[in-house]
Amino acid sequence: MDKAALVSKFKYFDLVHGVTLRAIGKFTDEQLDFRPKPEVRSVRELIHHIYAGERVLAEGVRAGRITQEDDRRAQDELAQVTTVQAALDYARACHKAAQEALDAVSDEDLTRDVESPFGSFPGWQYFAFAYDEHWHHRGQLYTYLRLLDIEPPPLYDYENLS
Repeated sequence: MDKAALVSKFKYFDLVHGVTLRAIGKFTDEQLDFRPKPEVRSVRELIHHIYAGERVLAEGVRAGRITQEDDRRAQDELAQVTTVQAALDYARACHKAAQEALDAVSDEDLTRDVESPFGSFPGWQYFAFAYDEHWHHRGQLYTYLRLLDIEPPPLYDYENLS
C-alpha cells in the first residue's frame, strides 16, 4: 500500500475516531473502572489500549522498529486516564501523534519491513493493525455502554462530530 492510499484511509479513520470520542464521552468518571468480568479490561484500560497502540505502532513505523520498551512506556501513560475528559484528551493526542507519524513517513518507509515484538511486517500493515484494533475494541466499548444501560452513538453517525 502506498502513502496516498494510506492517507486516504486515515481520513476515514478520522471519522471513525470522532464517533469513538462520542462513545467515550458517554461514560462517567466513575464508570471508567467498569469491567464486566474481573479478567477483562476496564473502560479506562480499553481507551488507553486503543489509543496508545495506535500511536506506538505509527511512531514505530516512523522509527523503523517497535520494541517492548515502547509498549512499556505507553503502559505508564495509563495513569493519565483519570477522568473522561483526560481520556478524551489522551485519545485526541495519540490520534494526532499517529497522524503526524504518518505525515512523516515515505512510501519506502511503508513498504520496508518493521520489526516488532509480534513479528516483522511492512510498515503500512501496522497502520492497518491499529485500524482493526480500533474497531474491535470500540465494539467492546459499545458493549460496555449497553451493559451500563447507556445508548451508544450511532456507529456511522459522521454528521454530528465535533
